[in-house]
Order: sequence, then C-alpha cells, then structure tokens
Amino acid sequence: MSSRLQGFTLVELMCVLAIVAILSSFALPSYQQSQQRSQRTLAKLTLVKTAHWLERQANMLGSYPSYLPDAVWQTPELRYRLALQSGVNAYVLTALPVGAQTADACGSLTLNSSGERGVQNANLMANQCWGR
Repeated sequence: MSSRLQGFTLVELMCVLAIVAILSSFALPSYQQSQQRSQRTLAKLTLVKTAHWLERQANMLGSYPSYLPDAVWQTPELRYRLALQSGVNAYVLTALPVGAQTADACGSLTLNSSGERGVQNANLMANQCWGR
C-alpha cells in the first residue's frame, strides 16, 4: 500500500487564480458604479434637505442665509462637499464630488431656489443624473 499525499498542483492553483481574476474584473466596475449611484442619491437628498432649511430660514429672517452650518447638511458617509451661493432673493446649492466620487459621470449636482436641478462638469444630462 502506497500512501500518496493528495493536494493541488501548481497548474490547478494558477487556473483557479486566473478564473478569480477574470470574475473580479467584471464585478469591480459594477460595484464601483453602484457605490457612485448610492452616493449621488445621498447627495440629492442632502441638497433637498438643505434647500428646505434655507426656505425656512428665509421665511424667518426675510432673506436667505449666506452660510450653511455643518449640522444642516453634514453626513459622515457623504462623498460630496456642499457649496452655497446666496443672495437676498435666490440661492444655488452645489454638491461637489470628493475623492472616489470625482470619477462619477454626473459631476457636480446643483439645486437653486426655484427648484431647478442641474449638473456641472458632467458627461450626462441633468435629467439623467437627477432621475437615476
């Protein structure tokens, strides 16, 4: 009776690693796009929430505030930075992508005091980015 050790050969191991690499090359871009979509949705919600806060402040003070307190819009997982341009009768909120979100095709999302939604530095149209 001969006892042989059973195991994987180097060729079998290399085949398995090649298959894993091929599957990963398809899965990773899909995962990154999903992450970008979820961050974009969070940014849209943050813009709308901030716009509501600005409207309440304008009703109380008579004009839109010139700054945004962090407590109004800050969300720990948000990969966007909010910017406000405001005047007495109007404002424009802009969500600027930060970090990995800069690769998103929608670029910066905008929302103004009349409710118009737009994009800046984007490869897609505003209705495509806001409608997704």
